[in-house]
Amino acid sequence: MGGASKKPISNVEKKLKKEAEAQQKKEKKKVSKTGNEVISKNITISDEMVKKVQEEIKKEKIITPYALATKANITLSVAKRILKDLNQQGTIKEAYRNRRTAIYVAV
Repeated sequence: MGGASKKPISNVEKKLKKEAEAQQKKEKKKVSKTGNEVISKNITISDEMVKKVQEEIKKEKIITPYALATKANITLSVAKRILKDLNQQGTIKEAYRNRRTAIYVAV
């Protein structure tokens, strides 16, 4: 007949302490497996980004999405989209494509 008993204060304090620690872990910067900090990359395509990419393309003989993504500090999906658009415009030409990646050549 007795109701539910109240939890001891020490258990409540432990719970609050764990929640505070979890909050601090979330606030810390993400660290990759190699130990280096993860750098936030651009995920939007702007005119400045396209100009920067075109300058990078002029320097290289062949262009892959991965190489472009690392040099321009953008995500791989954005690099693929930019290269696809430049290919349609005629700025670059697709030299080779398989199911995983494409290789482009400056025209």
